[in-house]
Amino acid sequence: MLLLPPHPAGAQEVVRIGLGAPTLSFLPIWAARALDTFKPQGLTATVAALPGGDASALAALDSGDIDLAAVGTDAVLRAVAKGQPFEMVDTLMSKVTLQLVASPAYLKRAGVTASDPLAKRLAALKGATVGVTSLAGVQENAARWLAAKGGLDPKTGVKVAQVGSPVAVQAALEVGRIDAFVLSPPEGYNAVMAGTGVVLVSLGEEFSLLADQPYLVLVAKKPIEARTADLITKTIRAMQAASRSVIDAPEETAAAIRGRFFPKADQASIAASIKAMTSGVTGGGRLDAGNVGNALVFAKELGAAYGKEIDAKASEGELWTNRFVEAARAN
Repeated sequence: MLLLPPHPAGAQEVVRIGLGAPTLSFLPIWAARALDTFKPQGLTATVAALPGGDASALAALDSGDIDLAAVGTDAVLRAVAKGQPFEMVDTLMSKVTLQLVASPAYLKRAGVTASDPLAKRLAALKGATVGVTSLAGVQENAARWLAAKGGLDPKTGVKVAQVGSPVAVQAALEVGRIDAFVLSPPEGYNAVMAGTGVVLVSLGEEFSLLADQPYLVLVAKKPIEARTADLITKTIRAMQAASRSVIDAPEETAAAIRGRFFPKADQASIAASIKAMTSGVTGGGRLDAGNVGNALVFAKELGAAYGKEIDAKASEGELWTNRFVEAARAN
């Protein structure tokens, strides 16, 4: 059960946000909370990472337990294709942040290095066991997509093993239970610092299709009433301010995020993660037919079947909208 307080009667209005996963890839939310950019908007943000991931976040949104859901785009596309009343109102991360990280031992056996041409690096996945936190999700799909891009059979070219939490995945790589993993920052950096892994492919940096698409989004339930519209605009304005701090003052923003949420984490790890993801917040949350179209192409290449075709341009105002992003920018 999601235990978030109702809206209080005080001056500060509460916005309740449900996260599909507690990862740093939801960078504008972490930064806005750490820097308290919600306060100038008259908001207090209550954020919860929900057991059950994206599906649970959307269910909580549908039931009214939260005001906004922060989830992966694929989950929204699946829900909307089934007729559920959701709309993407902001891009939280406009590129795929996943990285393929391989152990030095495996790279030596495969005869490949991180500086080799991309095609050679991908072909080296043949026969590799790739660890993920859960099966049938974006990590497994991305691993098999990379195998296909390397000329391998996506079903048999690599083995995908469910390992568990990122900590468990790191341990499995260190002891050789897996040859590689697909996770977002800071896991690649942590493996490099520990000497147990090498970042072989950064998906959002090496594939143009993945460098410009709404990978993580903020979602509202339709119909959006006037009060909710105002709440969304204020929330996005707070995250736009935080994103500007990410761009203009990355070290200070990283220190603020670490100090409030990850005091035991290595500061350099948080800073490296933010640096790797900064280009994903430069658009201020804006969606458009081009980047939505890229997400639809990527979903199709991953083998997603929604039961109906979704047209990026025609779905503006139904599946996605910029009206709140533009309203937030205007004030």
